[in-house]
Amino acid sequence: MKKGSCLDVYEYFKEKILNGDLKAGEKLPSLRQVSMKKRLNTTTALKGYEMLEREGYIFKVLGKGSFVSESRDFSINLDNRLILERALITEEEKKNLIDFSKDEIDSIKLIGLDLRNIMLKVLVLNDDMFEEENLKGSRTLREGIADYLEGIDIFISNEEIVVLNSSQQCLNTILKLFFKKKGEISIVVSDPTKYKALNLFKERADVKGVHLLEDGWDFQDFEEILKNNKIDFVYESFNYQNPSGIVWSDEKKERLLKLAQEYDFYIIEEDNNSEFYYTEEKPKALKYFDRRGKERVFYLKDLAKCIHKEMKIAYMIIPPIFRERLEFEVLNSEITPGNFTQKTLEYLIKNGIYSESLIKIREKIKIRYEYMVERLKKMKGIRLMHSPGGGRSIWIKLSQNIDEKEFYYLCKKNGVSILPGTIFYWDKRVDSKIRLSFVGIEKEEIEKGLNIIENAINEIDKKVL
Repeated sequence: MKKGSCLDVYEYFKEKILNGDLKAGEKLPSLRQVSMKKRLNTTTALKGYEMLEREGYIFKVLGKGSFVSESRDFSINLDNRLILERALITEEEKKNLIDFSKDEIDSIKLIGLDLRNIMLKVLVLNDDMFEEENLKGSRTLREGIADYLEGIDIFISNEEIVVLNSSQQCLNTILKLFFKKKGEISIVVSDPTKYKALNLFKERADVKGVHLLEDGWDFQDFEEILKNNKIDFVYESFNYQNPSGIVWSDEKKERLLKLAQEYDFYIIEEDNNSEFYYTEEKPKALKYFDRRGKERVFYLKDLAKCIHKEMKIAYMIIPPIFRERLEFEVLNSEITPGNFTQKTLEYLIKNGIYSESLIKIREKIKIRYEYMVERLKKMKGIRLMHSPGGGRSIWIKLSQNIDEKEFYYLCKKNGVSILPGTIFYWDKRVDSKIRLSFVGIEKEEIEKGLNIIENAINEIDKKVL
C-alpha cells in the first residue's frame, strides 16, 4: 500500500474487494495498522473507511472493526430494480404519473401545514440552534416525545429514547448491537413484510417468515420455528402491517411477549401506521404491553411516515439493558439528526401542532381509503386481501393468470406506479399480489388510476384467452 490520502485508502480496498482478494465477511485491517502501513494519521485512514462504508463495500461493527459487505455483485436483481426505478422517477415524470407506490405523508399539500413559517419561528426562538446536542438527541425533544407517548399509555423516561435520522437507520443500529457472522443472527418476520427492512435483514441475517392470519401470526407455525432454531429478533408492524394491513389482536401481542421471555428473543416494533386508524378506537402498540423491568421491545417510529416526507427524523425506545452499548454505537456513527430538525419537531409536539395535524391528516386520507375500498370491491379480476380499517395502503390479489411483474410494467407504461408483491416476501415468491397506497393521491386521481389498472387486467386476460 503506497503512501497517500483517504482516497488512496478507499481505492486500495475497493480494488481488493472487487477483484476478490478480500472476501465477503472478511475483516479489514485496523485503522492503526492502515495508518502505519500507509504512513498517514488515523483520521485520514478513517475517512477512507467511511467512503467505503457509504458506498456499501464495508460495514462497521461496534467494538469489532470493519468487514466486507456480503454482496460483491453490484448489479441488482429484477425485484430490487423495480424498487430503484420507483426511487429514480424525475420531477417531470411525476407530473404525468399516478403514484400508488408511495406511502409518505406530505402534510403541506394534504392539510396546508405551514412548515415554512413554523421553521422560521423555530430559528427565531432558538439561539442555541448550533450548539452541540446530547448524542441521543435533544433532551427537551425526548421529553416532549415521552409526554406524547404517555398520552397513549406508553410510560417511559426520556433516557430510554434515542433520536435518529430514520427507522431504517434505527434497524441498522440495532443489528450492529447483535453482530455475528452472516447467518448467525436469526430474524423472524411476517410473510409478507416491509421490503426495506427485509432487504437490510437479508444482508446480515438468516431470515425466516411466518404466515399471517387475520389477527396476527400463525403461532403453530412460529412455535415450530422456535423449537428448532435460536431466534435473536422478531420484526413486525403490529398495527396495519405493511403491506397486508393486518392488525394483531391484543391476545396475540401478549402471547408474543410471553414467548419472547420464554425463548429469550427481542422484538422490533416499527409503529408507523397506528396513527392512521379510521375506526373509533386506535389499536394499542405492542410496547403498551411490554412489562417494566422485563422489557423485550425495541419501539421505532419514523416521523417522515407520519407528518411530512421531508422530516428526516425518527426515534426509538430501547430496553434499558442495551442503553450504554447503543449510545456508544450512536457516538461512533454520528447518526443523530441536526438540531434544526429536532427543534422543529419539538415545536410541533409541544405546541400541539403534531397531534392536531395527525387528526386532520387522518380525516383526509380516511375519505380516500373508503372510496378506494368500495371501488376495488367492484372491480373484476382482483380480491382485497383485507379491509384493514386503517393504514396507508391496501393489499390486493390479482387473478392467478396475471403475472405481477408483467402487470407492473403494463401499468407503468400507462402512467400508473404500483408495488408488486414479490418484493415483500423473504423468498421473493411471485403470488400475483400488489400493494396500492392512497395517501398521496387525490380522489379523482384514484379513480383514474384504478380505471387504468382495470384496463390492464382486462388486457392481460384477453391475451391469456
